[in-house]
Amino acid sequence: MSKKAELKIHGFNACLAVFKRRPEGLVRVYLTEARMKTLSDVVRFCVKNRLAYHVSSPAELEKISGAVHNEGVCFVIKLPPFPDARELTKMASQPGQWLAIEDVGNPHNLGAIMRTAAHFGAKGVFLVAPKGSWETGAYYRTAEGGAEAVPVIPVETLPELVELTAELGLTLYATSGNQGASLYQGKLNDKAVFFMGAEGPGLSVEALKSSTKTLRIPGTDLVESLNVSAATALFMGEWYRQHNK
Repeated sequence: MSKKAELKIHGFNACLAVFKRRPEGLVRVYLTEARMKTLSDVVRFCVKNRLAYHVSSPAELEKISGAVHNEGVCFVIKLPPFPDARELTKMASQPGQWLAIEDVGNPHNLGAIMRTAAHFGAKGVFLVAPKGSWETGAYYRTAEGGAEAVPVIPVETLPELVELTAELGLTLYATSGNQGASLYQGKLNDKAVFFMGAEGPGLSVEALKSSTKTLRIPGTDLVESLNVSAATALFMGEWYRQHNK
C-alpha cells in the first residue's frame, strides 16, 4: 500500500503526541494566538530548528486544517514508518495483545479504536485492505495521541494476515455480535489478536473461518450490536484484566 509522505493533522492532544514522541516528524506548525502559551515548547523547537510556524486567526486555522474542531492547532507531519519484519518479530516475542481491522472506513471509529488500543497497551494494529481513512486529520484528532502510540501494520489481503499472525505466533480471535463463545468464559491467549469488522456487516465469512476462535460479547440482544470502538474496548479490556493482575 502506498503511504503519504506528509499529513496535515489537528487537535491539541494529537499534535502534542507527535511533538513529544518524534519531534523530527514536524514539518510545519499552525496555531492560534491563544495556543502560544500552551505550545511554547513547540514554538521554541521550531525557532531552534528553523521550522516554519504560523500564528493564525481561528478562521484562518479552520481553513488550513479543514476542520472546525481543530482545538487551535494544526501540524503538517511526516507519517511514522511501518514496522518491518524484524521489528514485528521482536514485538511479538513477548506476550501482548494486538488488533486486526477489516474494512472499517470511518476515521472517527478508527481514531476511537486507536485511542482504546493505546490505553490498553496494544502492540500494534493490522489493517486489512485499508482505505486510507486512517491517513486523515479526523483520525488523528479522535485518537487523542493514540495514533502515535500504537504502530499500524498494513496488510493487503486476509490470507496475508492469517499467514503473518501465524508466523508471529499470535492467536487470531474473530469477533462477532451473534455467534461464538462468550468473551468472559475461558482464558485468552497471552499473544492475542482481536479481529474487528465494520459495523453492520461485521467480519466477512472468510475472516470468521480463517480465525482460530470466534468470540462474542454477551448482552441483552435489545440492539443488533455494539459500536465497533465500544466492542474493541471490551475485548481489549478483558484481555488486560486477565493478564495484568
